[in-house]
Amino acid sequence: MRVSFRASVKFERILGVMRKTYEASDNKDGLCVPYIVICAAALEAILNDALLEHASSKWGHEQKDYANSLMSMSFRSKLDSLAPLLTSHQYRLDKNHWVYQRLGALITERNNLVHPKPQEHDVPITRGPHPVYGGAADYPILPAEYFELASDLTLGTGKRYSPQQYHEAIEKFDKWFLRRLPDRISRVALLVSNAKA
Repeated sequence: MRVSFRASVKFERILGVMRKTYEASDNKDGLCVPYIVICAAALEAILNDALLEHASSKWGHEQKDYANSLMSMSFRSKLDSLAPLLTSHQYRLDKNHWVYQRLGALITERNNLVHPKPQEHDVPITRGPHPVYGGAADYPILPAEYFELASDLTLGTGKRYSPQQYHEAIEKFDKWFLRRLPDRISRVALLVSNAKA
C-alpha cells in the first residue's frame, strides 16, 4: 500500500521550531534568511497540498496529469489561482488585504534569496590620506554604511516584513481561508467576489 503525507504538515511543525529558535536567539540577523526561506517553503507546500487535494476530489484517479499541470505553475500563480479553483470561481483573494500583501512579498523575498544576484548600493566614498601612512588625500575612505552592508547577514531581507510577520500571514491564510472551506467563506475578508458588477 502506498501512503502519502501532506508536506505542509511537516513544514508547519518546522515553522513552529523556527519561530521558537528565532525568538530565543541573540543573533536574529543570522536566522532571518533561513526563517524566510522556510516560511516560503511552507507556503508553497500548503498551496501544493491544497491544489493536489482539489485535483483528486474533482477528477479522482484521472487527476495525475491535471495535478502535474497545477504543480508546474509559478509560485505566485499557485497563490492567485487557489481561491478561484477551490471556490468554483466564486471568489478570489483580495490583493489589497494585508495577508495577501505579505504572502506576495514573501514570494518575492524567496525568489530573491534562492536566485541571488549581485547587489549594488550607492555609498558615498570620500578621499583622504591613508589612515596609517598618511600622505596625499587620494586614499578611498569607506563610510560606516559600507561596512554595515558588507556584514549584513539578512542579505537585505526582512526590511518590509519580519520573518514573524510572514509566518503570521501564513497562519492567517490557513485559518481564515483553507480551514473555512467550503462552507464558511462568504464573510472572509481575505476573499472578494468574482461576481461581475
